[in-house]
Amino acid sequence: MIAIETNTRASAKRSSHPALEIRLHFVDGSKKTFIQRDSELAESIRNQIHPALLFTQSRIVVADDYSKSVFICAQVNRVDLVFNGSGHHRIPPDYADLVELTETEFHQCVPLNDPTLLQKRDRVLHVGDLMMSFLHLRMMGGSHVYLMREALVKLPAESQSFMQRLLSKGTYGIRLREGGYGLLNLHNLVGYTVYPGVPELPADTWMAQPKY
Repeated sequence: MIAIETNTRASAKRSSHPALEIRLHFVDGSKKTFIQRDSELAESIRNQIHPALLFTQSRIVVADDYSKSVFICAQVNRVDLVFNGSGHHRIPPDYADLVELTETEFHQCVPLNDPTLLQKRDRVLHVGDLMMSFLHLRMMGGSHVYLMREALVKLPAESQSFMQRLLSKGTYGIRLREGGYGLLNLHNLVGYTVYPGVPELPADTWMAQPKY
């Protein structure tokens, strides 16, 4: 269990911008944002959070001097921690980068309106090469997450480890370009699409073209 204290008492470490912004995204599509202006308390909150365990607990508690809010983890799709710092340390360690894109940016990189411009899965890959791919994650409640991933190409036998990671029902750490990181609740992942996909496919794959 985690209790996040967003204390509002005066501090010399306050500034015009909060030291930490906490954004909770819920299954029903709504969001709730909290801020902490004290830099030491903001760091304490970040240190309290163990990403691998965040969504295994029953609730998240956020409080200030006047109220206490309790949120059921099963109803939280993601938690974003926005602060002046890099989120690289929260992405999977075998990735070079995993950063969120806007929907517009995603479609600029993945031209679904003209499938002839899409890169095919049968491209030649060499172990150790840096590969860029684009992910479209569908979360419960109809929300979408768009990502750019950079990772080293693995042996073909390891190519399914990416799918296993996303289906693990664990936590997926992503980098936020504005600073900080987001934690996605993979228990609430409905499905995902990766462009371009790898050549290797599970034996039970259905081969069919999407209808745009």
